[in-house]
Amino acid sequence: MKTFLTLLLVCCGLLARAEDGPLVLAGTWKAKLIHPLPSAPSLDKAHLDQGVSPEALAAIATGFDDASWQGFPVPANWESYGGDWASADGEAVFRLAVDIPARFIGKDLELRLGAIDDFDDTFVNGQAVGRTDKNVLGYWACQRVYRISASLVHEGRNVIAVRIFDHFGGGGFTGPREQLLLSTAP
Repeated sequence: MKTFLTLLLVCCGLLARAEDGPLVLAGTWKAKLIHPLPSAPSLDKAHLDQGVSPEALAAIATGFDDASWQGFPVPANWESYGGDWASADGEAVFRLAVDIPARFIGKDLELRLGAIDDFDDTFVNGQAVGRTDKNVLGYWACQRVYRISASLVHEGRNVIAVRIFDHFGGGGFTGPREQLLLSTAP
């Protein structure tokens, strides 16, 4: 009876099907510390973001081969990854290949990445879609919400690449996993 009622509600458009909702982006992303820096001792001695490095720019490209990169859980403070990440500030690139369903094609999309500590440059299929830097009040905790033009995505495999620069303290995707979503734009 419950299955019949659910089917009836879906058919009548009164209950959204899971496949009609947003794509959840929380999970394992490929990542690499591009330019690790020693931990800054204090905020007044924080590292200066010099912009996207040539190495990071190459890693942002859609066709870049990230097969040798390690997978890490996102969201998470990158210090929790251990190894070189444990005490590093600096520049890193995170990549996620996403299969875009047909229902998203021809529509502007909304990319939600939650909070990122500290700065980010975000790309879809090698094209910049958003940036948050020191000029944004509360940059380390503000929600990243970027609009993606319909012309940037295609059905099938698409690549989201996020270049993060941690200038002091913790770094990485730090918002709750429920905030990492890709959906049609309102």
